[in-house]
Amino acid sequence: MKNYILNRYDKDDSGNLIIKIHTPKIEDLYEDYDKKSSFIKKDLKYKLEEYLFECVDEIGNIPFILQFHFEEKINLDSSNRLQTSINEYFSYLQFLEKKSMKESLKNSVIFFIVGFLLVFISFSLSENENLFYKIISEGFMIGGWVALWEALAIVLINWLPLNKNLKIYKKMANAKIEIFY
Repeated sequence: MKNYILNRYDKDDSGNLIIKIHTPKIEDLYEDYDKKSSFIKKDLKYKLEEYLFECVDEIGNIPFILQFHFEEKINLDSSNRLQTSINEYFSYLQFLEKKSMKESLKNSVIFFIVGFLLVFISFSLSENENLFYKIISEGFMIGGWVALWEALAIVLINWLPLNKNLKIYKKMANAKIEIFY
């Protein structure tokens, strides 16, 4: 299956896969809402970002080149700004993903502490013979286990996609870029 996917891409002389992007002009790569910013500050169009992400995800650890083809001629300054903007945009997405991972880890630690605290309170209350305290003890036990489960779910289930995204953004930020017109 992997070879079938890799055969969809052209290769250069060094064996790098080529991800081709074709558009009439360089401005078509960027969102329209920020017309006054230089390319370095502008966001890539969401569809382009999604396309690049999916390509890099499916090729895995194979080296690749981002190859941009334009119908209009672009000058050297625009070419340099494009390379810088691609690097900075995906570096920024890396930053956001790291921030999200830190927030998830922080939430996991909070749930873990709250869970252990609730389980501890439950054990302390369960020693009492009063029915009211036993019912409250069971409630704390259930709440504690739910909090502990959430802490583990954040780390074991939610962390993996964030880490995968981080690696893909890093690859894209460091990608070699070629420009043709």
